[in-house]
Amino acid sequence: RRMTAVPPVLRRPATMSIAARIALLAAVSVPSACGWIVAGASGARAMSITRRSFQPRGRPVAKDDRIYSVNIDRRTGIDFGCDLSLCWPYVLALVPGGAAELCAEISVGDQLLGINGVNLVGAEMSEVTDTMSNVEGDTVRLTLFRGGREELQQTVGYEGLPPTVSIRVIRDGQPDLEFTAPTGCNLRDELTARKVNVYRSLTRWTNCNGKQLCGTCIVDMRNGGERCSRKSLDEASTLRENPGSYRLACITQVYGDVQVRVLPEIGAAQWTR
Repeated sequence: RRMTAVPPVLRRPATMSIAARIALLAAVSVPSACGWIVAGASGARAMSITRRSFQPRGRPVAKDDRIYSVNIDRRTGIDFGCDLSLCWPYVLALVPGGAAELCAEISVGDQLLGINGVNLVGAEMSEVTDTMSNVEGDTVRLTLFRGGREELQQTVGYEGLPPTVSIRVIRDGQPDLEFTAPTGCNLRDELTARKVNVYRSLTRWTNCNGKQLCGTCIVDMRNGGERCSRKSLDEASTLRENPGSYRLACITQVYGDVQVRVLPEIGAAQWTR
């Protein structure tokens, strides 16, 4: 999936399945469950380039020759990728003939630190898109780090995600179940491995077995939903009659401690599947 930062337009392949799109995104080093990329439109001229000290989140960074700022057209011509947790934005690609390519300063692999002075070190992709969409005027000031993600994380003192997460399962009429699982695990896989039923009625036997096709493994993220993979457009459409905390377990990756209720009340659309 691809999100154009200015103006915000959503584009998606018309014929590829969810699984195929995820595989394709992984192949081009956009390692996220729903594969968001922030893209700036091309075709604008590059503006002036300057260097300055920048204060990222976490430990402050002293003046560093790897940190630079560039003023370019708001139609940047940059595709920004992210890591598995949908954070740590970086320059994935430069659109041929776009402002970023024409300025000859921004390189593929550079890490995004800020937009117009807004600190985005390690930020979620949703914050990047919101910040870019709120840019006023014809130009935007990008602050970047020339180097890899690990270099930047070491510079700001980032210690990384914990190796495991805690998942607490709320089951009506039964005691809660709590267990640990690897960070980034698939929620449905972890629940079914522990014999936790995520399907109701006949869908216990007619479901797609986690292939992201039937849309029936619905759970309610009672706490920690923001520590999971971002909800995709397909998932949001499938669950449109239900509360915003509802997720499809088969396409939910867990990156922090969560509480999840299984077999929650659902809308009529799910009963007709």
